[in-house]
Amino acid sequence: MTRPILFSLVAILGPLVLDYYVFRNWRRFVAYRKQAGHARTFGWTLPLYRVLMVVMPLALPLYFLYSNWWSVEPKLPRALFFGVLAVYYVPKALIALALLIKDGAQFVMWLFAWFQEQLLGDADDEKNEENLDLADMKRASRRAFLHEVGWSAASVPFVLVGYSVFRTLYDFEIHRVDVPIAGLPRQLDGLTIAQLSDLHAGSFFSEKPMHEAVATIQDLRPDLVTITGDFVNHDAGELGLILPALNKLQADLGVYGCLGNHDHYAHVREVTRQVRTTPVDLLVNQHRTLEVDGARLHIVGVDNTGFNQNHADMQAALADLGARPGDETRLLLAHTPTYWDQYVRPQHPEFDLMLCGHTHGGQIGLEWGPLRYSLARVAYPRWAGLYEEARPNGEGSQYLYVNRGAGTVGPPLRLGIRPEITLLTLRSA
Repeated sequence: MTRPILFSLVAILGPLVLDYYVFRNWRRFVAYRKQAGHARTFGWTLPLYRVLMVVMPLALPLYFLYSNWWSVEPKLPRALFFGVLAVYYVPKALIALALLIKDGAQFVMWLFAWFQEQLLGDADDEKNEENLDLADMKRASRRAFLHEVGWSAASVPFVLVGYSVFRTLYDFEIHRVDVPIAGLPRQLDGLTIAQLSDLHAGSFFSEKPMHEAVATIQDLRPDLVTITGDFVNHDAGELGLILPALNKLQADLGVYGCLGNHDHYAHVREVTRQVRTTPVDLLVNQHRTLEVDGARLHIVGVDNTGFNQNHADMQAALADLGARPGDETRLLLAHTPTYWDQYVRPQHPEFDLMLCGHTHGGQIGLEWGPLRYSLARVAYPRWAGLYEEARPNGEGSQYLYVNRGAGTVGPPLRLGIRPEITLLTLRSA
């Protein structure tokens, strides 16, 4: 079976099974309310649900088959399409999980009752009838309570997902991070770096989110600004939504960027050309050396390697830098965190800090104090935040920072993982 056929079957049958399971439980709830004589039985929802159960699983494969999703189609219809899918299916996945727990508990209770019946089957009939009546009353009361509370709670995932789509999608969160670097020149102690990543211009409804992000960065007054790839989703034509804001981006030591995998899905030369019309100094396997009161800060930017791409050329990026003396710091801009383990740590201990993005923090997850979980960690062991590892040569530590991104890919949805603006401060370890 070919991959496209397998993908189509999973894309259709998976949501259909999920939908049918939730539908069966909803149908029981509607029947219960009708039998109990409630005024609002919700019977009208069943025919509508049956139609949606057939139409919605077909929507995604039909969209990919017959739309020009890879091209510059109107942004609002695309965002609305994925938004509707997210609001329809993501809460149902959470509801299905709760229903599985409920059904499992009911099965255990049924099994216990069956054993009880087998053990007490010879008891006095009249006594059994009295106990049965009392048990039925309690059971009915408990069942009614669970039905009402359970399906009232089932609305919560829809509210949460809807809120994340329409409210928190561009609610930027500032992450302030200190990076303690051994041997950091004293002139660079306290230097601040603002980082944006994964703008995905095609995911924005308008120019407003990018203007807000740039205004926030300007208020932070960083010494330099970095943007670590994925300026667009699929086409250079999307850049019109972010270029006006990027033209306002300024920092005393400059604004620097690198390319991501999505920039290569588009016409990468055109993306590069247009980004370079702004203050962003796009480093494509290049470096810049900054002098700060006699100390040197080398900013190295490599093209994307990772996610089935191999465009990085570290040898070209480091051309003319030579061996590292003691009065400098090296900062690497690379889009994907996998580049850190595959190339940087085993081959380049001279880098003090690498900035990247790509993971979006998974877009859905939980970050609450020490509790941190995201869908991204399934594929990326380093999916968000600061990571420290000892240099292979034993001389201090190297640091990796993974930005949670500003835009989105796929459904315009962020739940528990807000879009990020990072302010990193270099400190002498």
